[in-house]
Amino acid sequence: MGLKFVFILCIFSLILFSPSVVYSISAREYKTLAMFFKEEDLVVSPTRYAKPVSQTAENITIITAEDIEAMNAHTLTDILNTIPGIQIDIKGGPGIPANPYIQGSDFRHVLVLIDGVTLNNLSDNIADLGAIPVQHIKRIEVIKGPASSAWGSSLGGVINIITKSPTEIQEGTFSASYGEKDTGDFRAETSGRKGKLGYYLSAGNLHSDGLKPNMAVSINNFYTKMEFRLSDRADIHLTFGYNKGSRGFGEFPDFDLLFNNSYEYIFSTLSLNARISDNSAFNISFRTLRQDADYDMKQLSTGAELSKSTHNDETNGISAKLTFKPQSHTIVIGTDFDRGTLKSNQITGGQHSIEKQAVYINDTIILDKWSFAAGLRYDYTSTNGKFLSPSFGTTYKLDENTILRATIARGFSIPPLSTTFGTGFFFRPNPELDMEKVWSYQAGVETDALKYLWLKATVFRHDVKDAIADKRLPGRLFTKVNSDKIRRQGFEIETRTLPVYNTSLFAGFAFVDAEDRKTGETIKDVPRYTIDIGANYKTDNLKGTIRGHYIWWNSESFREGKYNCFIWDLNLIKTFHRNKKTLETFLTAHNLFNASQYRASIYKNPKRWIEAGLRLKY
Repeated sequence: MGLKFVFILCIFSLILFSPSVVYSISAREYKTLAMFFKEEDLVVSPTRYAKPVSQTAENITIITAEDIEAMNAHTLTDILNTIPGIQIDIKGGPGIPANPYIQGSDFRHVLVLIDGVTLNNLSDNIADLGAIPVQHIKRIEVIKGPASSAWGSSLGGVINIITKSPTEIQEGTFSASYGEKDTGDFRAETSGRKGKLGYYLSAGNLHSDGLKPNMAVSINNFYTKMEFRLSDRADIHLTFGYNKGSRGFGEFPDFDLLFNNSYEYIFSTLSLNARISDNSAFNISFRTLRQDADYDMKQLSTGAELSKSTHNDETNGISAKLTFKPQSHTIVIGTDFDRGTLKSNQITGGQHSIEKQAVYINDTIILDKWSFAAGLRYDYTSTNGKFLSPSFGTTYKLDENTILRATIARGFSIPPLSTTFGTGFFFRPNPELDMEKVWSYQAGVETDALKYLWLKATVFRHDVKDAIADKRLPGRLFTKVNSDKIRRQGFEIETRTLPVYNTSLFAGFAFVDAEDRKTGETIKDVPRYTIDIGANYKTDNLKGTIRGHYIWWNSESFREGKYNCFIWDLNLIKTFHRNKKTLETFLTAHNLFNASQYRASIYKNPKRWIEAGLRLKY
C-alpha cells in the first residue's frame, strides 16, 4: 500500500488536527439540487452519523418509503433491481433468493445491514434479499464501492436498511395484494405514542404457488420498534424482527433433482442515545442475530431425499460511538465487537466461531465551497488476521446547481467460513486464506444546471488483489486460494427530468469492465452493462410508472443465458380520500411483454404475471 497509505494518513491528520478552519455547516447550508432534494435529507451510512447528501463524497443512492410504495415492492430484491449500478440475478418470483452485484463486485462482497445488524450469513457471507420484507423500511442507503473505513468487511458496497420509527400521532396501514399463481402479500402496520413510549409494529405474509415449477413460497414476518424517552437528551430504542419461511428453489428434470429451503431469522437490538451537550452525543447498542436455514436436495422422480445441509448462525455484538463537533469538525469515534458461531454439517468439526473487533474514527469538515471527509478503521478477526482501512473524500460546490465528488478508499472482505473451514465431497478447506483487498477510486458530478434535467455521472476503478479463486488438487479435489488480481472499472450515468404535464422521464446506464490482471482477459459472468429507462406519471390521485430494465450478463456460453431484450414493468396507483383515511388501489404488471432475460437457463426469469391490491391508510 506504501505511498497511498501515507498520503491518506497525512490528509487525515491535517483535517483532524487543523485548528484554523471555521465550522460553518449551520451558517452555510447548501441549496444545491433543490429541485430534487431537500437539504434536510440526511444520510448516515458513509460516516455513521447524519449529514446532508450535498456533503457526501461517496457514490450513494437513497430509496424512500414513498419510492417503495410506488413500485409495489414485495421484498428487498424488487427495490435493488431498480437502482443503476446494481445488478440483481433474479432466479424466481417474490421471496426467492437473489444475488446482488454492485459495480460488478461479487455478491458476497456486498454488506447488508438493518438497524445496524449485519444480515450476511457466516457460511457464505450472503444476505437473503428475497426474505427481507419492505413494509417497515423508512429508507435504504446504498453505497456503491467499499465502505470499510466505516463498516469493516464491505469490499463491494453497503446496503443499509433504516426502519420506520414511532410517529407522534397514531397512524396505520393495511395492505393486501393478490395475483397469478395464488401470489398474495398481506400486511399491517401501526405506529404511535403513549406518553414517553413510542411504538411501531408491522406484520405480513407473502405466499405463492410459484411462478415457476417448485418455487412455491410461504413467508411470515413480524417487526417492532419501541422508543422510550428518558429525557429531552436521552432515549432508549428496542427493535425485534422475526421472519420464517419455506420455499422451493426450482426443479431440474435433466438431472432428476429438485431443491427446497426452510429458514427462521430473528434479530434484535437495544440502544441508548444520549446528547451529552449541544455539540456532542453518545450511542451504545447491543445486537443479536440468529439465522437457521436448511437446504434439501431430492430426487425429482421419486421425492427421495438425497442430501440435507443445515446452517445455524448466532451472532452477538456491541457497538459504541461518540460524536462531537469541536470548533471546526464533526468527528465520530467508535468501536464494534461481534462474536459469531456457525453450526453446520458443512463445516469441519460441525461448528466454528469468529470474533471481530474494530475501532474507527472519521471526520467531516466544511470550508467555504468544499467539504472534506476522512476515515480510518482498524479491524481484527480471529480467523483471517487484521486490516487497516483508510478513506478520503471531498465535494466541491462548483456553483448553485452543481457538485463535484471524489473519493479514494481501501477496503476488504473477510473470507466466508465455508471457504476457510467448510467441507464437502470434493472440497478441502483452506484456513490460511487471507482477506480480499481493494483500492477504490471514484469521481463524479451531480447537476441540475441543464433546464428541466437532473444529471449524475460517476467514473470508478476498483483494484482487487488476493481475490479468492478455485484451485484444483489431485484426485478431482479443489480448494480456495488467494490468487486472482482483478480490475473493475467503468462509469454510471443517471438522469431524470422535471415533470411536464405531470410526466417525468428517467434513465440510467452502468458499464463495468472486469479484467483479470494476470491474463488481461475480460472476466466472464460479471454483468457488463445495465440500462434502465422509464416514465413516471403523477397527479393528486393517480400515479403510474413504466420501467424497462436490461442487463448484459456476459455469462459463459455453457450457461445458455438469454438477455437480448428489456424486462418492462408497469405500476399504477389510484388514490381515494375520505376524511383522514386514504384508500389506494394498485395494479402491477410484471414482465409486461413476456420477455426473457436470465443469466443461466437453469434459472429462467418468470414470464408475465399480474397482481392487484388495496392499501388503506389512517
